[in-house]
Amino acid sequence: MTDDPFSLAVPEGWTVETDVDTDEASAKTVYESPDSDRRVTITEFARGLTLYWWVDIFAFADGEWHRREVGLGDSYRDADAVSDAAQDALDRLASSGERIESIADD
Repeated sequence: MTDDPFSLAVPEGWTVETDVDTDEASAKTVYESPDSDRRVTITEFARGLTLYWWVDIFAFADGEWHRREVGLGDSYRDADAVSDAAQDALDRLASSGERIESIADD
């Protein structure tokens, strides 16, 4: 587990990992559930001199990760807004305990 660059309240048992890809000038922070079937990711990237983030939720099924559309597909330019969106996603996934069903055709 690494330090969380967004300082979120990570639910008990969830892990945080940051992957920095310097070749593409992007970074990804991955929050993964204890049973490794759900992920919330924050991807940071730059276009010109502007920094952006987006938040995605993934479900693991059929041996691979499937991105789920849950209304978090907007790009953010404010670090507080992206932190709030990611925290909301973590809170919902951790408190509901629901399994996110995957659609293999996604």
